[in-house]
Order: sequence, then C-alpha cells, then structure tokens
Amino acid sequence: MTRPASQHGFRRRLGRREFLVGLGAVGLAACTDGDVSRSFDLGGTTRVRMLNWADYIDADADDDPYYPGGTLDRLANQIGVSVDYLPAYTDNYSGFDRIVSDAVETSPPAFDIVVPTNWRAAQMIANGWAEPIPIEVVPNHVNIDPAFLTNAWDRGCRFQMPWQAGITGIAYDPALTGGPLTSVADLFAPSLAGRVGFIGEMREAVGLAMLANGDDPSRPTKAAAEAGLARIQDAVDAGQVGAFTFEDFAPKLASGELAAAMAWSGDVALLQSERPDIEFIVPEEGAIQWFDTMVIPAGAPNVAAAGRLMDFVYDPVNAAGITEWVQYISPVLGVQEVLASAGGASAELARNTVLFPDAATRLRLFTWGGLDQADEDALDAQYATFLPE
Repeated sequence: MTRPASQHGFRRRLGRREFLVGLGAVGLAACTDGDVSRSFDLGGTTRVRMLNWADYIDADADDDPYYPGGTLDRLANQIGVSVDYLPAYTDNYSGFDRIVSDAVETSPPAFDIVVPTNWRAAQMIANGWAEPIPIEVVPNHVNIDPAFLTNAWDRGCRFQMPWQAGITGIAYDPALTGGPLTSVADLFAPSLAGRVGFIGEMREAVGLAMLANGDDPSRPTKAAAEAGLARIQDAVDAGQVGAFTFEDFAPKLASGELAAAMAWSGDVALLQSERPDIEFIVPEEGAIQWFDTMVIPAGAPNVAAAGRLMDFVYDPVNAAGITEWVQYISPVLGVQEVLASAGGASAELARNTVLFPDAATRLRLFTWGGLDQADEDALDAQYATFLPE
C-alpha cells in the first residue's frame, strides 16, 4: 500500500537557523534518562531512544490495513520494546554537529540509535563513537543485502545496520526541459540556465560532477574531487544553478520553479504519485547511491533494546511495510518477494527498478569512497559557500 505525497507532504528539511530555534522547543532533555545504568542486561532492557530523519517510518499509519498502527506500535506489541522516537535529524552537517556529536559526548548518550548517512557513520566508527551491534539479539543480521557488507570502514556491518538506501540521480519535467534528459552533462546545458537544482549534499553533487568528468567517485582522488567541485563552481558563476536543494527539490519541480534537479529517488517516487509526468533517471554516466544507517552511540545504556529494534525491522515482512511507506531502497533481503506476493500496488513496487535496481542499473551506481578527513573538510567548507544560510 503506497503513501500518496499529498497525505503527509514532502519530507521537509529545516534551515540551519530554524533548526536551532526548533531544537530549543523539542529539547534533548525530553529524550534523555539520566538515572539509567550504562551497563545492559540482554534479557531485561525494554526501551530504546531513536533519532531519525523525518517521515522515515510508518509511525502513524493507523489507517493502513496491512500494517495497522505502524511499525513502532507493532514493535512494542510484538516484542515488548518501547521506542521514544524523535524524527529530528535534519542533515549531516548542523544536524549531526548539534544533535549527534553532542549526544555521544554526554554520559550516557541521549540516544540509543542514531541514523546518519553512511559517510558520517564511518566517521563515528573511526572515532570510537559506536557500539558493536549486539549480534546475540539480532539474528536477522543475516538478512543484510550483501551489497552493504563490503564497505572498507565496516566490513560485515559490525557497527552499523543500514536503514534505507537511495539514489541521487536526475528528476525533470519533460515539458520544461523540452524533451528527455539522459546525462549528468545535460544539467550543465545553457538551455536550462537558472532552472537547475543541485543537491545540497556535497558528496552527492561533487560525485555526479565527477561522473560527468569521467572520474569515479567510489575511488576519489583529491584532484578529481576538486575538478568536480570546480565544475560546479563554474556552473554557479555562469548562473546555471537556480537553487541548491535538499528535500525542497520536489516542490520546486512541482511548481515549475526548476525544470530539472539532482534528486533523491524516494522523494521523487512520492512526487510522482501527484505528478506522474515527472521523470527520474539514473544518468548514462551513473548516479550516486547512499544509505542512512543505524548506529548505537558508544556508551548507550539500552544496547539490547536497540538490537531488538534492529532485528525487528530486518524481518522482511516488517521491512516491507517500511519500504511501502518511504519508497526508498530496502537493505533487507526478502522484501521484494514479500511485496510481490502481496499483489496489487505492493507488487507494482516490487517491479520498480528504482526501488529494486536490476543488475545493469547496479553497475551504474557509485557510493562515495572517501578522502582524507582534512581533504573532505576542505571540500565541505567550499561547498557550504554555495548553500543558503
């Protein structure tokens, strides 16, 4: 059962200033429990505090006949783990610095599970900010798609378990572009000047620019990354870029403010439920694949409960419910089969090659490979100058 975009609206990213104001209203104190022990009993913990992105779980799907009450209610009812769920992770920059890094530096941490994007998770693991996954209570760890087990920074997913994956490709309105787009290079065409959106995530935008330059973002060099950034700088200077966007690329495409944009696959899927004329492509040069992943901060007191939640959402049936809601790529083996067997709209999702990329598409998906921290920080700093405050 798919979720129409009009039901809950597009995912919304707060600006940096708005986010800091809103944080005061939400308050981390509401999610902390200062008197709990840092030790845990594999048989006794029943609470988990989870920080995630907005609209990333079917938490309020009370009208869903297949998954009544949503995943969190079913988790509490079926395995007795209660979840204090905060959908306030806004981005991998201010969101990470203000919430995650602060949270892991408290004792005990403010959260038992946080869900940063893969490159931020790699930094957490390298800095010793992550607990090992409690495999004793996560038998469904075996259901991780092997594609996610080979990252050099955490081979075998010992310190993180992917939540959802996505593709940063190109979305466009054919009526405004004058025809189909096929290439990253098309975003730099003079005919689209001022009507193109570039994604606000540096590694995705620079990665796509590197692909347009003929370079491989999964094995980046400093020189190749700088060349990709320089291509974006040239586009900015020439007035090619109408906006740097996060989730807001979707309403900007829907309104006609943008003709084309670097775009996240799941958000496009929601947009297409209202605007089926909007196209999404994996460009001929390739696209960027990323994933947001569950990490247990070092010192978290509720490790066993966190593990039980991870195990629950890695059951293919439960994972299928989440996939139907968010329409991003599931990292859980068996989800496609569950959706196919359900028939109807679920089976249509199972045939969607953006949600379930075929072998040919997978060959054109590249995950950012990473540079030395100082080099990445320098790229981040320069890219940040493009973004609105």
